[in-house]
Parts: sequence; C-alpha cells; structure tokens
Amino acid sequence: MLDAKVDAIDDCWRRIGISGDRSCPELEKYVRCRNCPVYANAAVALLDALSVDAPIDIAQMEAATDAHRNAHARGRSCLVFRVGDEWLALPTVVLGEVTAPSPVHSLPHRRHAALLGVAPVRGALLPCLSLALLFDANAVSDKDAQPARGARFLVLGQGRQALALPVEEVAGVHNVPDATLLPLPATLARASSHYTEALFDHDGRTVGLLNAAMLRQALARSLS
Repeated sequence: MLDAKVDAIDDCWRRIGISGDRSCPELEKYVRCRNCPVYANAAVALLDALSVDAPIDIAQMEAATDAHRNAHARGRSCLVFRVGDEWLALPTVVLGEVTAPSPVHSLPHRRHAALLGVAPVRGALLPCLSLALLFDANAVSDKDAQPARGARFLVLGQGRQALALPVEEVAGVHNVPDATLLPLPATLARASSHYTEALFDHDGRTVGLLNAAMLRQALARSLS
C-alpha cells in the first residue's frame, strides 16, 4: 500500500527539474525545485503516506537487530555519532547510509517539533527529523540552529520508509560486544535516556546505545 501511495507522487524534479533535464518551464520562475509549490505538495503527500504506514516495520526492525546481534557472536556492529553534546549509537543493520547534508525544505503547519521538513537524498525526498528535538522538544528549533544543520545525515531504514536524521559528528562503525554493555543508572539525566537501552565506553566517551525499534516508533509518531 505504501509503495502505491508513494508511486502516485509525481517526482517531476527528478525528470524535468534540477535533478533531471531542467526542461521544466517553472524553473524560470522558482529557480530551484524546492521553491516550487509542486515540490511542497509532494512533500506533504509523502508525509501523509508515511504517517499511515511507518509503524508496520517495527517488529521486523527488532527481529533484524536481534538476528544481526546473534550473527556477530552476541555483539553488534554500531555506528557512533554525536547529537548536541551526547554521543549515541545505532546498530548498522537499521541504517541505510551516511550522507552529506542537503537543504531541508520546511513545511507549513509543521506537525511535530522534531519534523524539520523534507530533504533530497540521492534524488529522493526523505522526511528529515531532528533527534535533538525528539529527545527534548524545548531544544532550539529555529531553522538556522545547529540541530537542523548537521554535519551528516544518517539515513534510518531503506527504500520507501527511509528517514534522514541530521547529526553533528560521526565517529565511525565499531563492534560492541554485549559483555561491554552497561545498564542505565537510575540517575541518568540525558535527554535521550528514554530511548537508550544501554551504555558503553568508546575512546574515553560514554556512548548511549539507542533502541532502534523504539526510536523508529517515536519518529513515526512525529510524522502523524
């Protein structure tokens, strides 16, 4: 159902726009596709499609994460990155790629503080969400603020349900044995603690391992 809804969106910017042959007559008026109302309407339609179907893959994500851990002898391959002043990690199995950031097209009547808008990644429009604002809705949300810029985009998921997550820094991929994982102390005051399942040490830093399924579920709610 999701594929049909997304396929119905006319991604004209890839055919005749900036990412295509640039034959669109509206380019003379709008200069760039992201300034065009057709692009904005496509973004809203994309979010409407995802808001209905995004939670479907939560169980599959949990199963994939467990299978990945078992395949690596009770350890897991994780990408370590920074959001604000927090070092965090996600299992690589749930990530599509890490890319350079691209301009974020903001949307009118933003549905949730964490939803920054949509951003083109390899020609496809992806919902762009701020982990900083998901963890703390009171964080700075101005479009020029650091959470919206990011030095990299983490692409969570693949294909039609991928999401772009701006982060300030990426430390690379590291194998994390289960034996090195530490429980969360009751006094943990991190903004991300609700989504963190364990801690581990890496290069003198304490890194929070995020629960990928729980995080994806919260991000899906942000699209509703």
